[in-house]
Amino acid sequence: MLPLLSIPPDDCVNVGGLLSGVRVWPVGNVLSYPEPVACVLPALPLRQAGNYADLYFLADSAGYSEEPAEDAQGDFYQVKLPLLIAGDAPDVSEAVARLSGGRYLVAFLDGNGRTKLAGTPEWPLRLLIGTETGKKGTDRNALTFTFSGVLPVRAPFYLEQELPTPAARRAWSAGFHFGFS
Repeated sequence: MLPLLSIPPDDCVNVGGLLSGVRVWPVGNVLSYPEPVACVLPALPLRQAGNYADLYFLADSAGYSEEPAEDAQGDFYQVKLPLLIAGDAPDVSEAVARLSGGRYLVAFLDGNGRTKLAGTPEWPLRLLIGTETGKKGTDRNALTFTFSGVLPVRAPFYLEQELPTPAARRAWSAGFHFGFS
């Protein structure tokens, strides 16, 4: 028999979307992936602490979904995290080219102020990058970033990560370098 629970709790805030930016680590930078405790991952051991990228997206352009599915091997989740980064420009072209097609673990802050970590070293998210200008002058000119993949379990909450705030907004973090494979 299940214990009597209130889902969601009575004091639950329910704000959609993602806040601020996302932080991505190349899968090769992750030393190990500790087992989450009660759906929470306390820390992520890294080879190089500064080998990450902070990606800042346009307001109301990012979301995250975990769609449950099943096949002969069992249950899994199809994960998708799309976002728009303002303006394609020459100064970001090389960075975009190096990021595209890579495999990453992605930390994001949901609309309720909770950080989650999607992807594992064995199940990383793939990044595809496109460009859109829209058809009218009022449309967005942006790079479309889409992280996607398959996970065997839902993404855990992540306690270690403090994500950058919109006040620190830059297209790319100074800490990121491309010395990974």
